[in-house]
Amino acid sequence: MAARRTWMDPRLVIGVVLVIASLAGVWFVVQQSARTETAWAATRTLLPGDIVAVGDVQQVDVRLPQSQDRYLDASADPVGMVVASTVGEGEVLPLRALGAAASEDRAAVVIDLQGALPSSVRAGSLVDVWTAAPTEEGFEAPAVLVDEAIVVGVVEDEGILASSAQQLELLVPSAETSLLLAAMSNEHVLSVVPLAQPAEAAP
Repeated sequence: MAARRTWMDPRLVIGVVLVIASLAGVWFVVQQSARTETAWAATRTLLPGDIVAVGDVQQVDVRLPQSQDRYLDASADPVGMVVASTVGEGEVLPLRALGAAASEDRAAVVIDLQGALPSSVRAGSLVDVWTAAPTEEGFEAPAVLVDEAIVVGVVEDEGILASSAQQLELLVPSAETSLLLAAMSNEHVLSVVPLAQPAEAAP
């Protein structure tokens, strides 16, 4: 009597393959989510215009899935770079917040502003400075005097003779500093208009 030949059910083979593929997929996802990258984080709050010093940053192991290219790689040295926007204490250094010292030639200027300050204006914001020159009839039409100034912060005037105007400290390109100082000395009315900030996805 001939031996009975047995055939493996194709459906069983497909089922086993699917189970193995599913387990492999789960393992891969777990491994990816648990993987950490070495990056730089601020040890204190860094403000626009600050030059990053040795004690201002430290290397940390963090999970940066899908967005690690937006942050400064651990192989790069941030010491000596200029801070372009506020980085909070413990925050991983984003590339958009840093610049080379040679490319960030800015000077700090405090300006007086009449009227309310837009709520979106805060440390690290980018603003355009508008000016209106005085005339015998009033003021000329306002025009942009400084593009993309960096807000350092609102200056608190706590003196007895405190001015009613709000004071704002800005970092402006050095080439435009003289224009802004001239406008202030000639009693131009200054205003700031915040620029739209690109949204950054959280890691």
